[in-house]
Amino acid sequence: MSKSETTNPKIIVTLPVMDELGYIEKCIDCIRQQTYRNFYLIVCVNQPNHWWSEPAKKHVCDNNLKTITYLENISDLPIEVIDRSSPGKGFLSGEKGVGHARNLLFERALNISNDNDLVMCLDADTVFEPAYFQSVVDVLKPDALAHVNPYYHNLSGKEEADRAVLRYEIYMRLYVLNLWRIESPYAFTPLGSAITMFAKSLNAVGKVAPKPAGEDFYLLQKLRKHGRIVQYNDHFVYPSPRISKRVPFGTGPAVADGIKHKWERYPIYPVEPFDMINETYKLFPVLFEKDVPTPMDEFFEKVFGTRKIFKQLRSNCTTVENFIKACHIKIDGLRIMQFVKYYHKLNYLPDEENLAGNLLLFMNNEEKVKTKYFFSPFKFENISIPLLQNLRNILTSKEQNFRKKDFYEPQMSR
Repeated sequence: MSKSETTNPKIIVTLPVMDELGYIEKCIDCIRQQTYRNFYLIVCVNQPNHWWSEPAKKHVCDNNLKTITYLENISDLPIEVIDRSSPGKGFLSGEKGVGHARNLLFERALNISNDNDLVMCLDADTVFEPAYFQSVVDVLKPDALAHVNPYYHNLSGKEEADRAVLRYEIYMRLYVLNLWRIESPYAFTPLGSAITMFAKSLNAVGKVAPKPAGEDFYLLQKLRKHGRIVQYNDHFVYPSPRISKRVPFGTGPAVADGIKHKWERYPIYPVEPFDMINETYKLFPVLFEKDVPTPMDEFFEKVFGTRKIFKQLRSNCTTVENFIKACHIKIDGLRIMQFVKYYHKLNYLPDEENLAGNLLLFMNNEEKVKTKYFFSPFKFENISIPLLQNLRNILTSKEQNFRKKDFYEPQMSR
């Protein structure tokens, strides 16, 4: 390995694109302005092939063709376009959306990269500062497998849309703050526009789940089971707050649902299930010796068909350290999310009440004064944008503190 490969790695930028003509030029301009110049851009313009025969989807097909023309006329950037959109080239049934597009991009990236090159994920509706690429190179050191960058949704100036995206971001930040609080190894927010990994890390975990959405979550979960993920950076990425139905869940669908005051898929969770997960974590050393009741036993029986999930883990582990690692692999990020949803369904409280419970836990006295409105009866649909913005900013700062602490003092035990 040469010194230049570690200090000046090539960044292979991977960009899936569908119906993005109104956004991609800003993203390309951000790439064009990067101070770090050792990069190569691969774009996959994609859609299902059968959309060409569906009148309701013709506008997307035409949009994609115009996008391909725009990209192929770029002459001042090292760029490669994968056309999975033109008639006869679109995805077939079973080739599912953005997950399949990312797999195609990753396969191509691995074909042209060295082990210590970086594979960066972006989304076409995301913007970032000129120093972003350099900042990722600076923070992603060889002791980690991947990097998850901080994010911050820009606002549109449209009140209902802004209220929805702020409410969605508050949901995401409170969820991950609770995971940071209990020192879960799966304390990350999966955004496809904010992930970078070493090529050798991507090669080790293989393909992402070929799903129409959520592929970023499963990719990060696989990476985390292999090693460390760093998440600190002073430079943010700024995803668009637009309404979109291109994927079944995520920012676009959340904004669309939020405008209609439909938050069933994105609730504010209470703190209690995270405390129960933490109590279970604390029992892992005891469970290495024998079975004892845990706060998650009923959930284990529902999901795994038995409460005694630790017996087999004990039989395969000779040390408590390996046993604890095996427990975290068994009770992974997906199981944590399922348990929190399971508890919330059985012990339902309105989002506003759960928000107050979270803020009591996370806010200091000065911050409680600043957010006092949220401790009195209120409804999200009536709250002002400045108040939501203030809360979002406080939660963002707290999340940054966790990210920074973990960057300099990583929790190696989990």
